[in-house]
Amino acid sequence: LVADENGAPVEVLSYPNAPDASGPYLAIDLKRIEALVIDALADLNKRHNIRAIVGTAHGCGGVLVDDHGPVLPAMDYEATPPEWLADAYSKVGPSYAEVFCTISGGAMRPAQGLLWQEREFPDAFSRAKHFLLTPQYFAFRFGGRPVTEISSLAAQCHLWNPLKSEFSSIVKNKSWSHLFPAFARAGDVVGHLSPELAKRTGLAPDVEILAGAHDSNANFYRYKAAGLADYTVLSTGTWMIGFNRGRPLEDFLEERAMVANVDVDGEPVASTLTMTGREYQILAGDPPVSDDRAFNAVEGLIARGTIPVPSFVEDPGPVPHSGGKGHILGPPPETAEERGALASLYAAFVADLCLDVLGSTTPIVIDGGFATNASFAKMLSCLRPSQDVYVSQSKDGTALGAGLLWRRFERKAPVDSVKLDRIETKSHPALIEATKKWKAMIGA
Repeated sequence: LVADENGAPVEVLSYPNAPDASGPYLAIDLKRIEALVIDALADLNKRHNIRAIVGTAHGCGGVLVDDHGPVLPAMDYEATPPEWLADAYSKVGPSYAEVFCTISGGAMRPAQGLLWQEREFPDAFSRAKHFLLTPQYFAFRFGGRPVTEISSLAAQCHLWNPLKSEFSSIVKNKSWSHLFPAFARAGDVVGHLSPELAKRTGLAPDVEILAGAHDSNANFYRYKAAGLADYTVLSTGTWMIGFNRGRPLEDFLEERAMVANVDVDGEPVASTLTMTGREYQILAGDPPVSDDRAFNAVEGLIARGTIPVPSFVEDPGPVPHSGGKGHILGPPPETAEERGALASLYAAFVADLCLDVLGSTTPIVIDGGFATNASFAKMLSCLRPSQDVYVSQSKDGTALGAGLLWRRFERKAPVDSVKLDRIETKSHPALIEATKKWKAMIGA
């Protein structure tokens, strides 16, 4: 995505993402991503005067590198772990009270992946000079110095203690601290485009390389840059992450999918983390119906007693012990509109519960993939009648927020590029009653 200095989108190129299954474990396909980005930069350079490059990526992605590149593939968080890992990690991993993030199955947390790599690939692990989170890896590849950035490091990685602002116990006890280079702020210039890439892309060699940030934190920063720091933000994609700056960390509810993120300025932020986007895809079918047809169909589903019960993925989200147990009570949906209605209804139920857990009372913004889902937005607005609900006019908030990191320290006033549409709240007694029934069913 190309954005202007005010954070407005100029041009977007998108490509499907796929992991690399050819190595010793499922991995992020760094080579493919790098090749796509380089080709995209060469293409975009024909039409735009690009002055800086900044990366953003999902949390829980990182790679062990030496001075030249990866010493092991970058583990995908859905990699199938060896049988020994869960028991071994339960003995050395940090507690929820320390990192405010649960221990998930597989290799979801980079600390789990590092323990796996250290034990099963000791020679390669010993050659590693740094562990770089994904945005900082691409900054390094494109010409920047190796750095650690706080929003990426603290994004459910089990590597950071947010209350003490220090590395977690597993980093200290396993003597991994040396793997993390010096910290840089997300908007810091960490270098300039390498001569090789300048030649390949046609970009000027003085193009600045920024440290980069965790994707949902970049999205969250976008609202801070617009003077809307107190808004509750739902950053949505495969995962739905709720951010509420006003909620204290001390009384977090582990069983309700509460996590602590750390924003690009180092401030801990109360958050929820659910795989609602993936669940929506499972329920909605392809192509999903997410417009007024789905919203209008929900009343019929409720009247028939059709209710989606979590969780439709292995992650339990905000409902303890529900992982992989998702099912539909009552008659199943029969049409594409009803499937879309059921999926949006489920997403609205989960979002509403997360907002309750976060203690949200301020205006709510839906950003990312669900910003284009009119049925979800209307349902959520019906469920939160005391709060204004807005949708972002752009679904690319993560990339736009990352773009706003450029020269952020020189900015003297809020940006005006964040465009929101307010959702009109309507009374929907049947939906309210269905939500009460759903919450009682799951013990909320």
